[in-house]
Amino acid sequence: MKKENILLLVLIIIGMIFGQVVFAQATSVGLSPLSFELAGNPGDVIENYIKVANPSQQNKVSIIITVEDIAPSGEAGHVVVREPDTETYSLASWIKCEPEELDLEPGEQQTVKFTITVPENAEPGGHYGTVVAGAKGVAGPETTGATIVPRVGTLVLLTVPGEAKENLSIKEFRVSQGYFNQGPIPFLVKFENLGNVHLKPSAIITITNIWGKKVAEIPLSQKNVLPGAIRKFEASWNQKWLLGGKYVATLSGTYGQRDIPLESQVIVLYAFPWKLALGILLAMIFFILTRKRWITAFGVLLKGERK
Repeated sequence: MKKENILLLVLIIIGMIFGQVVFAQATSVGLSPLSFELAGNPGDVIENYIKVANPSQQNKVSIIITVEDIAPSGEAGHVVVREPDTETYSLASWIKCEPEELDLEPGEQQTVKFTITVPENAEPGGHYGTVVAGAKGVAGPETTGATIVPRVGTLVLLTVPGEAKENLSIKEFRVSQGYFNQGPIPFLVKFENLGNVHLKPSAIITITNIWGKKVAEIPLSQKNVLPGAIRKFEASWNQKWLLGGKYVATLSGTYGQRDIPLESQVIVLYAFPWKLALGILLAMIFFILTRKRWITAFGVLLKGERK
């Protein structure tokens, strides 16, 4: 049995013996802002500040400030604290924080300065890290029991100018199906960053109907794609009622400092509002089958008499 499980079992047994259960407590830490996008030349010294807060209204908290490297994880834009696959993107060794430890009273916040010293031989491109605030202990009237220690981080994205490689491609552009009865129509886009600097594509989905007329423009949200990562973007054409026929969705856009054009991709989809059409058809059939009664009724209304 793991030590953590043994400790939990002992706490529960002690609570049962003394007529009360000892619950684990969670200590929270607030941090802002949550990200920095910076640029610095080799030899530059860059200073910035973050605010660390203790949102608890009862407990004092002790916090340790650390700096870690990060790497992309998955396609949702998440990052994990770990050494990158190559030192090219490392940033943690360039950052120093002051202070590195602080004690916050309930509701108190303090400012932490972090300084980035860009080496003279820094490689051009993107370098990524995170300034992490972690609670190391808690003191106060509700400190009975085991303490759950949280860690929150501020992302630091630094670009070193030079011969950076900007290379972003559309990995995938699709819809869930090729035929729709009605909207909304969801689109999935995946961008792959094959360069060495983070990129934020500016892209739009243009939709035209069977006659080539533009009927909608759907901008994609602007989010960073880290080097070596594939990131998915979602968009939706929120048009509920669709005329039957063929629609063409074209994805286009630009990225990078020089507004490099993306290679456009096209999806063809079809729409037919069969539920609406079926309702109209049934109404027509009903009218045809009962037309004599309708004609008689209209005659009564118009002439006031039955033929």
